[in-house]
Amino acid sequence: MGSAKEAKGSDAQSGGTSAEKPLAIGDVVVTSVDPASGEGKPTEQSGVIVDDFAGSLAKDEADYGRDWALAKRWAIKLDDGRLVFRSSEDVARPAG
Repeated sequence: MGSAKEAKGSDAQSGGTSAEKPLAIGDVVVTSVDPASGEGKPTEQSGVIVDDFAGSLAKDEADYGRDWALAKRWAIKLDDGRLVFRSSEDVARPAG
């Protein structure tokens, strides 16, 4: 598993903007998720960040010669129990 420590770096790398604190393990977030049934359109669901894989991502953003199964920074346990992996641009803090 990835490091439980919050990664150091620029705000864009840490999943936040200069006006808000960076994302970290334990934060509640929302992300687009395909339905569990496999039918229907993706919906926005909330969950909790359970791991940060920033330390294991390629520093040069290499694509490993493929456009599938690319590494994602965040492991998120959705409220329905599923585990998903997302890049920083695919997660947001809930409104409100």
